[in-house]
Amino acid sequence: AYLCVYYKHHIRQTMSGVLQMCSRRTVSVRRQCWKSLSASEPRWYSATPRALDEEATATKKDDSADLRKIAQEYNRRKAAYKRQVSKLRKGYMQEYQRNKAEDDAQRDAEAAETTRRRLERQRAKNERSIQNAYRQQELRRQTELAFQDHLRVQQEKREYEKDVFNRARQLVIDELEEEAPLWLTTPEEIEAAFTPEAEQALWGRPQGVIGVPNPSLDSEFWQYECHTWDMSKTYKTQQDILAEEYEDRVYDETNIDPSYWTPEKIAEREALERKAKLRANVRTEGRKSLLRRQKEFLDDEAETPEGEVPRPKPIPSLGVLGSNKAQEKEGAEMLLKDPTKFFVFQRKADSTQSEASEESELDESYSGPSLGAPVDIKDPLRHNSPQGRVFPRGIGKAPKPDMRSEKEKKRQEREEKLWAAAQAQARSDKDEIDMAADDDMEFYGEPLDYDKNDGWDSDDEEWFKGLDPDRDAEMMKVPREYRYREEDIDWLIQKLETKASQMQSHVNTTIESMEMETRSRMDDADKMPEAESQPFFDETAVAKLKSVGGDVDRFEKLMASLSKDQMLSLFGLEADRRDSKDEATGSPFDGVPGLTSEQITGLTELDALFKEAEKRDE
Repeated sequence: AYLCVYYKHHIRQTMSGVLQMCSRRTVSVRRQCWKSLSASEPRWYSATPRALDEEATATKKDDSADLRKIAQEYNRRKAAYKRQVSKLRKGYMQEYQRNKAEDDAQRDAEAAETTRRRLERQRAKNERSIQNAYRQQELRRQTELAFQDHLRVQQEKREYEKDVFNRARQLVIDELEEEAPLWLTTPEEIEAAFTPEAEQALWGRPQGVIGVPNPSLDSEFWQYECHTWDMSKTYKTQQDILAEEYEDRVYDETNIDPSYWTPEKIAEREALERKAKLRANVRTEGRKSLLRRQKEFLDDEAETPEGEVPRPKPIPSLGVLGSNKAQEKEGAEMLLKDPTKFFVFQRKADSTQSEASEESELDESYSGPSLGAPVDIKDPLRHNSPQGRVFPRGIGKAPKPDMRSEKEKKRQEREEKLWAAAQAQARSDKDEIDMAADDDMEFYGEPLDYDKNDGWDSDDEEWFKGLDPDRDAEMMKVPREYRYREEDIDWLIQKLETKASQMQSHVNTTIESMEMETRSRMDDADKMPEAESQPFFDETAVAKLKSVGGDVDRFEKLMASLSKDQMLSLFGLEADRRDSKDEATGSPFDGVPGLTSEQITGLTELDALFKEAEKRDE
């Protein structure tokens, strides 16, 4: 019985493995076979296994015949089971082979369909490649034609630009050839052109030229003006500034000829300068207005609706900066609308009355009270400056002398020591406090008002001393940098005298060096042979003597008859006469030692001839 139970259980496990290996289509068949197999087999064992003591007490009636029958029955049933299992396996194998054949056929059909589709896609791809190749070939042909057309257009442009350049160069050559007679090419022409009047016209006023007149004197002047901030590390005092201004004034008075620069000529030149400055201001304001308008147009054009991709801002055109006529036209319109931007009037506009209405703000026109006649051209860089300069100028001030007594000085030293000790104690106490408490610190006292700081070193009290507020109001309003006292004037006089003495010493040293050079040259001339001696007069002096009818050979012999000491005395006499403004009475050559009456007569005649030649040149 135990053996049957074991084999039956083993057969069931084997059948379950066989059933799992079969396909899904045989599930119903397997279930039917299993039911028939289970129903045909009677149960040879009890549901409840017997205990060991029951088996031990079983009767020994079972003989070998029963056991043999049981074994035979078991073998018969086992053989029947094997036949059924073998039959079932054959059916499973046939069904498996049939299903496998169907699956292989289906897989082959799918592979064939996949291959067909792949070949069709490859064919369509090849057709598209051929079409793209034809399209690229046509595109290259069109690009080549467009490039040839571009080369032709560019060649025409180059030829046109070359033609324009040649015509412009020819115009420049024609202008240069027309001006060529006015060019200064030799030293004689330059010396003849630089007359006293030409030097005054060139250096007396700004924008001075000589030779060819400037055709655009009133258009380009004041347009390009350079301003430089004094970046020196020290400040000039009032005395230094006064000395520089006085030196500049003396330089102008010395070098500017009042006989040439008459009041009428100065007024004419100043009117021309004001005209040039006004035109430059008009052009500058017109350029600013055009640039603002261009910016508004570009902003409107680059504006994108909400939700769209922002468009890039267009590149501004440089034609606005190159059109002077457009700038002047725009600036002239602004001048007519609001002349307060360009002129300074007699009466300043009241801030409450000169506020323009909304309409006037739109068209930028002036709508205020009458300001009277214009008195000056507005300078945007200087009119709003307190000092009237483009950049502020720092003025240094020497500290006042310490007038305290010794007792006051000792008291201040003691207070400084006590304050230093208190600060040290405060720092040591602060280190012991939590750093987070610094946020809650309260600073006692009112903040400093630098506009009402009366503790600085001011000279107002000393300047106001002795002045009447009603009578001397203008003097009290003089800025600090323009307040000069007697000690400042004395310092200026002393400095100018010192500088004059230094310059005089430099002149004397120069004259001495010239005398030594002349003496050495004369010594070399004495050592030279007679044939190699150089003439005394140069080409310019010879030309002047011939222009007034002088005998050059006779005066050459006269100068050759003078000794070296007499020549040096003549040079010194000429230098003294140029420095002296008083006209000498009598013959100027009486002070030269060793001259005969004939030599004095010849030198006097020579001096008169040179003076006459200089008058003719003037």
